[in-house]
Amino acid sequence: MILMALRDIRPGMLVGVGLRNKEGHTLLGAGVALTPSYIARLEQLGYCAVWIDDEDTRDIPYADALSEATRLAATNAVQDTFVMTTREAEKLRSASIDEVRTALESRGFRQAFENTSTIERLTSQVDAVVGEVLDRAVLTGLGSLRTHNSYTYQHCLDTTVTATMIGRLIGYDRETLKRLAVGCVLHDIGILFADANLTERPGATADEEDDRVKDHTVLGYLFIRDSLKLGVLASHVAYQHHERQDGRGYPRALVGGNRIARGSEVHVPGRITPLAEIAAIADLHDMLSADRPWRRRLPPDQVWQAIAAAAGHHLNREMVAAFLAVLPPYPLGTQVLIVDGTWSGHVAVVARVPHDRMDTPIIRVLAAPDGARVAPVEIDLTRETVRIRGLLSAEDAALEMQAQSKV
Repeated sequence: MILMALRDIRPGMLVGVGLRNKEGHTLLGAGVALTPSYIARLEQLGYCAVWIDDEDTRDIPYADALSEATRLAATNAVQDTFVMTTREAEKLRSASIDEVRTALESRGFRQAFENTSTIERLTSQVDAVVGEVLDRAVLTGLGSLRTHNSYTYQHCLDTTVTATMIGRLIGYDRETLKRLAVGCVLHDIGILFADANLTERPGATADEEDDRVKDHTVLGYLFIRDSLKLGVLASHVAYQHHERQDGRGYPRALVGGNRIARGSEVHVPGRITPLAEIAAIADLHDMLSADRPWRRRLPPDQVWQAIAAAAGHHLNREMVAAFLAVLPPYPLGTQVLIVDGTWSGHVAVVARVPHDRMDTPIIRVLAAPDGARVAPVEIDLTRETVRIRGLLSAEDAALEMQAQSKV
């Protein structure tokens, strides 16, 4: 299968991986032929890409980090938790930060979250997510397909999956991974106490509005610790996931050691907790990988490079190294542009990714520079020196080559 940008899709193409809405209802099943009305509807819903099944790529497998059943159940559990919280948070959105903090600490507010099965179901689904991630050898390098409307829930879940994989690589036991996962799935829940318009609009916010958005870390920490009673470690993931190694993060300007902490190094005053350092990596990875209403996502190789560039000053250097060792810059089924050699300007798909040489995949040439389909030809980049670049859309290929010609 091949992952294609929605603007590249043409009527008659077959859906490779079925699409569901956030309620779990099937929108389009695998094997359905796309029509102009289907494509228009997917665009209205905010989809940016779809897995397509065709003869030239049918042998390329699609692999999600989670089974469809677990992803659906976990997404629903996250959504239910956020909806439940929103009902109470809406009453406080016009209040000052101090008033919100006081309310969160009040007995009346906490009672709204006592004896609820919603949180029990969330933690149960998080445990299932951890179990499936532990069975995976490597990351696929891709988050889930999502719409703008489902961004929050899928962002929380995909951040959780990525963080759990990093925690596993570092060697955390299952109980620690579960605490990490609970913190990650709720890391942004404090934002529900801010006006949604502040978090969904592009550009910089005014100072007082920016402070309100930044306070989501503190409010999330208090809410997870005192109202949901999910423990200190999980709440500190929400509290510290925007801290930076160089001390320029928020809310407390903590610093990191750029090392994988062991033993007594795990709890050092003034230092970021390791679980929050992991969450910061996973959070940034997922944000860069997703379309937002005001900007396009980055191709996977550029996401890889951005994470690498953030190591040391923003993200924990040793943790990033562990993460990137299993994250393919060019994931299976994604499109790449060949930028030099005999096939310069041609578009190819990643057909196989060697585990020991993930930066040099086997690619399958599919389209000429003018977009015309060509008979598939495979190039093994472990044997041939050919430069490639990730593509979001085949339509971007011509623009990319024009830019290259001017350099």
